[in-house]
Amino acid sequence: MKRRIINRSRWTRSMAVLLILVLVGCTGQVPPPTSVPVTAATTESSPATQDPAASPTEPGVEPTTASEPSPDANVLYQDTFTNLASGWPSADFGDYYIGYHEPEYYHIEIKTPNAKAPVVSIPDSETNSFPDATIELKVSTVAGRTATDGDYRYGLAFRRSGDNYYAFTVSPTTKKWEVLKSSPSGVVVLAEGVDQNIHDLDVDDILRVDAQGPNFLFSINEVLVGQVTDADYPEGEIGFYTENLTNTNTHVHFDELTVRSVKFALMCSINEGGTVNVRSGPGQANPTIGTLSSGDTVRALGKSSNNWIQVVIEGSAEPGWVSYGEGYMTCTPSVDLFPLVNP
Repeated sequence: MKRRIINRSRWTRSMAVLLILVLVGCTGQVPPPTSVPVTAATTESSPATQDPAASPTEPGVEPTTASEPSPDANVLYQDTFTNLASGWPSADFGDYYIGYHEPEYYHIEIKTPNAKAPVVSIPDSETNSFPDATIELKVSTVAGRTATDGDYRYGLAFRRSGDNYYAFTVSPTTKKWEVLKSSPSGVVVLAEGVDQNIHDLDVDDILRVDAQGPNFLFSINEVLVGQVTDADYPEGEIGFYTENLTNTNTHVHFDELTVRSVKFALMCSINEGGTVNVRSGPGQANPTIGTLSSGDTVRALGKSSNNWIQVVIEGSAEPGWVSYGEGYMTCTPSVDLFPLVNP
């Protein structure tokens, strides 16, 4: 799969400063800026001119300078939104606008209630259709540009093809997270919950989706909150989801997007002093095909309806089953988030 990383370019900034100094030295004054036609796209890509109070370069506030991402063979795509040439769209559509917010954000603002911005996907989507992947996004709501009279939600969209996609969203006002499934007939909620660790406005949340086959894990700020199994959309684009439910104006900053080779795995280990029989099916009536002892760790595939864990046994062509018990077995993530599998 094509590996794309968009890095911060200190060299480019340094050369720009050097060029200005040379010109000043030759003429005695800074050359005037090049005239650029003002369009909806260029206006919204520089929101600081509209509202200086919301600008990250307002007086007294220094732009943050994060270190360049370290090379990682597992990284499939990364963007920190400091390079406008990376190709994300900028446009004003009346009820909402999208674009770059220099120096280091991509933003979406929705200006009416009960409105949803279209999913904005990674540019060049033909080469960025992801099946299994681990996706992380830093995202926050901007207090100075967001009304407080209603609810809204935003986050990650994945495995998108047109109107078909999944989305993992949060709301900082209600501390609610949701897993959505979109289709041409509408949006349904596959899972939901409340997490008090969702940050207030102006503070980044880190949303993570681990997608492997039909199994998805969802984390907020490095805490696993939910799991969904759904096989309808096997692959597709990755992008941003933003929706006003009842709020009149919402402004969201997308700070960093990273897509890696999937790290999602179900693992179980036998606690100290324990021994577990591995059977051919999920029940004691099935024959024993092996044993696991204290310290053994195995890869799990899921659980049965009666809470037996299907595991991969080294040297065996077929998976086995072990009875789960919290006293003698520890699983990651917790067993209640394991997908159900049929014997």
